[in-house]
Amino acid sequence: MKRTVFFLLLLFPLLAPAQDTAEAFLDRAVKAMKDDSAVQMDYTYTVYDENGKVVQADKGLLRLNGNSYSLLMNDIKVWCNGKVQWSFMSEINEIYITDASSPEAQNLSPLYIMEMYRAGYSAAMDSVNGRTEVVLETSSPDNNINKVKLLFAASTLRLESMFIYMAGQGYIEVALDAYTAHCTFPAGVYECPLKDYPTAEVVDMR
Repeated sequence: MKRTVFFLLLLFPLLAPAQDTAEAFLDRAVKAMKDDSAVQMDYTYTVYDENGKVVQADKGLLRLNGNSYSLLMNDIKVWCNGKVQWSFMSEINEIYITDASSPEAQNLSPLYIMEMYRAGYSAAMDSVNGRTEVVLETSSPDNNINKVKLLFAASTLRLESMFIYMAGQGYIEVALDAYTAHCTFPAGVYECPLKDYPTAEVVDMR
């Protein structure tokens, strides 16, 4: 009997279901979002300084389809068609144009942030209040973002919150809600309608 129990104890790790690594979980979450394309979410954006004080807050609508997205908030509006990104700052009435591959452009895409572990960030996963938490960290001084905390609905793999920590500059909290999958958007939704901003100064940084 003892030999049988001992044998079963040795065999149990082989029979137990494999647990997700943080990287494997992120891969599944990214795939689920891409499979849902195009998607739409409410987007709430709050910036905190290094002392935890709110210095900026805004909210709007995020539309996302792979590498293309539009983020329309009250003060900032961003469009990216996968090749070019346009950013309109209403406070200074300027439109900045950059390559979609630039870090400044990619850091606004939830899909890019979810895959940051491919760029040298370590990934760790935990369960927090019924949600799956993934923390991405880097020790490289070349990265402006030194840590990201992502919170997912465990049952649907949908991203609900992002906390983006900037080296020596506080952090940004992003809350995503009202997730709608398989949307149909009008043509050009991922490109800036320049004609709608005739007085804005256009700054091409490419």
